[in-house]
Amino acid sequence: MKYTIGDAVRFKLESGEVQEGNIQFIEKGNSEEIYYINSSNRWAYKISGKKIIS
Repeated sequence: MKYTIGDAVRFKLESGEVQEGNIQFIEKGNSEEIYYINSSNRWAYKISGKKIIS
């Protein structure tokens, strides 16, 4: 699925915890997109597209 800046998404951390946040920046690589997300708990995350749930 394609996401754009400002979209609200749910994503899974390596610990298995699920967070919610808004996409702030999208980095397009050769094989996948990397999303920079500000979460609702005021942390910023760098997440691969494979870890986004919805």
